[in-house]
Amino acid sequence: MCNYFVEKAENATLWDIEGNEVIDFAAGIAVLNTGHRHPKVVAAVAEQLQAFTHTAYQIVPYESYVSLAERINDLAPIDGPAKTAFFTTGAEAVENAVKIARAYNRSSGADYLRRRFPRPYLYDHGPHR
Repeated sequence: MCNYFVEKAENATLWDIEGNEVIDFAAGIAVLNTGHRHPKVVAAVAEQLQAFTHTAYQIVPYESYVSLAERINDLAPIDGPAKTAFFTTGAEAVENAVKIARAYNRSSGADYLRRRFPRPYLYDHGPHR
């Protein structure tokens, strides 16, 4: 952890509460590939906020979610039908990948995980065991 508190940021620069300027080498732990407060990102966020702040697609669907999923499907190097699902974290993505594989193969998926990950993991201790 750094020894200062950030007050503002722009591009790759941070300013602390005492006015000192530093370069942000961590970039929000790699989530800011456009830098802090990129004008196009700020404009897109402002536009979205005028429509609605947030809704869970699984409960209340919205067009931009569908459009982005269709665009990713079009870009994917997959022959035949493709589906895209969005998740917030890597843990959610892995958990859902296991669920999808289990449903597709009609299996627990535990055998695959045991072969790939020799250490015990959460997936290895569920009711499917």
